[in-house]
Amino acid sequence: MNLPDDAIVFQNVCKTYGLYTSKWQMVKEALGFKNKKEVQQFFALNNVNLTIKKGERIGLVGRNGAGKSTLLKLITGNFAQTSGTIVVNGQVQALMNTGVGFHPEFTGLENIKASLLYNGLSKDQFDVAVEDIIDFVELGDFLHQPLKVYSLGMQSRLFFAVATAIQPEILIIDEVLGAGDAYFSAKSAERMKKLTNSGCTLILVSHSAQQVLQFCDHAYWLESGEIVMQGEAIDIIKAYEEYTKKLENEANSNSNPQPIQSKSVIQSKWLRDKLLNEVLMNHNVMNNPMGQNANPFADSAKQIGISRWPSLESGLKIEDIRVLDASGNVINQVGVNQTLDIEISILAEETGQYDVYFVILLFTEDGRWLTRHASSLQQVKLKQGEIYTTHLQYEQVLLGNGKYMFSAAIYKILDLKDLSNARYYDLLSRSFEFKVVGEYLDDTTVFHHPARWSSPANGQSRPAVTAQNQTMIEVQ
Repeated sequence: MNLPDDAIVFQNVCKTYGLYTSKWQMVKEALGFKNKKEVQQFFALNNVNLTIKKGERIGLVGRNGAGKSTLLKLITGNFAQTSGTIVVNGQVQALMNTGVGFHPEFTGLENIKASLLYNGLSKDQFDVAVEDIIDFVELGDFLHQPLKVYSLGMQSRLFFAVATAIQPEILIIDEVLGAGDAYFSAKSAERMKKLTNSGCTLILVSHSAQQVLQFCDHAYWLESGEIVMQGEAIDIIKAYEEYTKKLENEANSNSNPQPIQSKSVIQSKWLRDKLLNEVLMNHNVMNNPMGQNANPFADSAKQIGISRWPSLESGLKIEDIRVLDASGNVINQVGVNQTLDIEISILAEETGQYDVYFVILLFTEDGRWLTRHASSLQQVKLKQGEIYTTHLQYEQVLLGNGKYMFSAAIYKILDLKDLSNARYYDLLSRSFEFKVVGEYLDDTTVFHHPARWSSPANGQSRPAVTAQNQTMIEVQ
């Protein structure tokens, strides 16, 4: 049953493709001589059910080949489902295959106008949209040059600007958010915020956890054509990252001598399913307050779902995380300029002497990485079962109003100039949070940077510069 506030509904949707063993099989099927027993069917999507409400902001995550782009193309009508029902209520604008409909011989301005003509705008709306795009892309004289001479960054800026110049009812973006350099990525993010805050339904596919957290409230995780998990974006991101880390560790472990290019964990469906079930079961228990060991940190820092990444190193484990005030009391809220102390307690699972680096990563609530705190090398000697505690202290919290989440880790090898060789004993990703409350609750400042005002001594003022007292210097 479809409700008036449903934007997109999938009911038992499947999309299959034939896997042909020869060109002759393809020819026979094209001529109408089909033999289902001869052609193996591949499920790009298998029995997918989802309902997206109008105005929702949805992220789609999953590995390459999981079915994300197939799902989007069914929504846009690029091709039809094999079975099941799809209902789409609203005008769809898709930013997927960048550059589709743009002619390399046309100038940038000509391509802008040609693309907008398909949207049925009035003359006033058309003129406003053209000016908006010109202002956004900042291409200057290149607007009058053929598209074929544009750099990839210039092209991506143009494609993104045209696709987002008109507010659609449903906006689909597939891996192309972020046009050009950092400056234009920031402009793109601000443009996206305006669109999503206007009530537009957003579906975003991205491998960037930060983008999904920044723009999406909820997310779906696809694996092998099926939706394996759905929920709040932060919960889905943490579970998906844990799963991909398990795949990476299995592929790189000594117990798997075959190279990743051959028959590895990535191709082993049995092992993928095993790792996937481990992650899903872990996150189901963590999010279920009635589950066994649902929250091992319940009496400590405020946790937002423990996400413990798998590790190839053994011996040490994070036993407890506590957020404390100046008096050593456990808190989850702190005021600006007050003291905040993050206490990390680690447990020795094996007796030994360990080289340890402690790391805290701090994020905004929408996933933006704020800062990293990495300790110097600490050498600790522990017996099995012993606890070692370290502290990270903010003498004055200078963060603005809002919630902040953080990750905590203990590393064995950590070179900040080359993180490719980093190895950790334990890592809890985006698992804890605290809240900062300032004097002015409507202040949206992210960071209060220390600074000092100064004025002339004795209240003396400097005379204003006027035309009468200016000194003219003639340069020969």
